[in-house]
Amino acid sequence: MGIYDFSSADARVDSEFKPLPDGEYLLSIDYAEILETKSGRGEHLKLELVVLDSPDGFNTNRRVFQYHMIRHDNEASQRIGREMIEELGRACGLPEPMNIQDTNQFVNKAIRAKLKIKKGSGDYGDSNEVERYFAYQDTKQTASKPPKEEDYAEEPAPESEAVKDDIPF
Repeated sequence: MGIYDFSSADARVDSEFKPLPDGEYLLSIDYAEILETKSGRGEHLKLELVVLDSPDGFNTNRRVFQYHMIRHDNEASQRIGREMIEELGRACGLPEPMNIQDTNQFVNKAIRAKLKIKKGSGDYGDSNEVERYFAYQDTKQTASKPPKEEDYAEEPAPESEAVKDDIPF
């Protein structure tokens, strides 16, 4: 039998669930469901996201919960929620025009998301909120700012000395 030197006093246990730092994360959609809101005034899409990779290399397997409004009597909330669901659908690679029939169309898809910390209120502490969704193949550069048309403009190749002389071959 081998000797093992371990003390539980040395183990770091973080029982407090602090939000993830602001940044861009690689996530997997583990769960998606349509639920009625607590107020009964609408429906929202509940997502459970699992961190696959983070900017600091830590926090893998942490979970982020996100809700997007589908139907609500507040038109602004409904519009914002539907815009986020459309952005999520594009990030998942759903074909356009999107016709989402089932929440399973989102499950087990890898995506990138820009997370920010949302300040808590009332009985709720600080939490994470998705600011933007991107396809998982997108890099931070393309995710943060889309390329402009002039970025693709070709510059003429510089003339070499060989081109300037009159040698016929």
